[in-house]
Amino acid sequence: MRFSVEIRDTEMVQLLQSLMSITGPEAWTRRFEWIERELNENSLMEDWLRERCAIELAMREILSSSPLIPKQPLVLRTRAQYELVAFAAGVIRCYERLSEGGRRRLRGVLLDGLKEDKGLLSIQHEITTAVHLMSRGFDVEFQDIEHGGGVDFIARKDDVEIEIECKMFSADLGRKIHRRRSATLYKELADVLAKTYNSATKGLIVAVTIPDRLTPAPKQHREIKNTVRTGLLRGEATTQTEHCTVRTWDFSIKDSPFNKPPEKLDRDEIDLFVETRTARSNANLMILFSWGQRAVILSVSSEKTDEVLDGMRRQLREAVKGQFSRRRPAMLAVQLHALTANELVNLAQSDSTSRTMATGLQIMTSDLMQRPSSAHIHTIVYRSHITVNKSAVDGTTNGNGPSYLIKNPTHALYGDLRYGIFDISTS
Repeated sequence: MRFSVEIRDTEMVQLLQSLMSITGPEAWTRRFEWIERELNENSLMEDWLRERCAIELAMREILSSSPLIPKQPLVLRTRAQYELVAFAAGVIRCYERLSEGGRRRLRGVLLDGLKEDKGLLSIQHEITTAVHLMSRGFDVEFQDIEHGGGVDFIARKDDVEIEIECKMFSADLGRKIHRRRSATLYKELADVLAKTYNSATKGLIVAVTIPDRLTPAPKQHREIKNTVRTGLLRGEATTQTEHCTVRTWDFSIKDSPFNKPPEKLDRDEIDLFVETRTARSNANLMILFSWGQRAVILSVSSEKTDEVLDGMRRQLREAVKGQFSRRRPAMLAVQLHALTANELVNLAQSDSTSRTMATGLQIMTSDLMQRPSSAHIHTIVYRSHITVNKSAVDGTTNGNGPSYLIKNPTHALYGDLRYGIFDISTS
């Protein structure tokens, strides 16, 4: 299978309508209603929903902004809306070329993704990867969708054949505190923090440390709330129960990131500010502030360390062991959903030939490929979100995202340039 990856502006409406017609509009309507309920019940879910349900939210925004008129161009305003149109084009053009069995499976995948909190992220990553392969001149066989098993794709170009398996890792992988659960906890704590904020005259960090994992159990959330309330009412620096430990730090607003207008606030600067004072990194934050006046920062973390790389290693090892035929060079295309394009580029630029200087991701990936069971793996590529670029010359819009390649130096085709089908490469 191979098709043009270009999209004309007069095609966009038809592509979106065709995407909805595969599942039926009712599935999308139910999805929009579920999103609306989630937001109505807890407005703090918005960031999590925008991460997990970006495609559906973009569709909802477009449908609510103006009627879809065939052959009339759409005005796309966000990266998510561009990704939606690209996803629709990839799905429709694949769907038209699949067998009846393949169409049924693809429809089932879409319907499954439109249920509850699963989302369309995995199939979006697969479609994006397939379209990228086609843009590099490969004919792509949808092995898994057409036959119900095996690798996701077999890509062919001249005498080159590659097996590709896609993996998508969310921001929650290996984390003790998942984003959806933290939003639920923040709602539970909102009234306690609001009272503290309303009486505050300076800055306050409230650091909550739980023994292990944050569960969805309401009882755990209530007990954490009770401990936080007790600690704040007593005004003690440390309050400890079996459910959590609460520590507080005062700070001067003029010496903090909050001594500037909201539009100039930088999240990385706030993260560093909190980490410097609490000695805790990767904490989940909830922030209430009036710039130049007062701020309350809630920081939630676990005593146990996150196991992100361990979670990735387990899933990649399973894919290496069980997904490929071992008759062709194999690639794993991995979407790190929590990383921006710039963050992925920074990871690639941190690559080192010295193990003591290498990142944890590089070490984990290199160790995985050195296993005898990984001899068929040619490349593991980590992919980012797209960045949208508009040409001032011809008015076209392109979506490109960098990739971070780690190649297997023991593979017989290690140096073969025909297999360099992604962007940023390191070995």
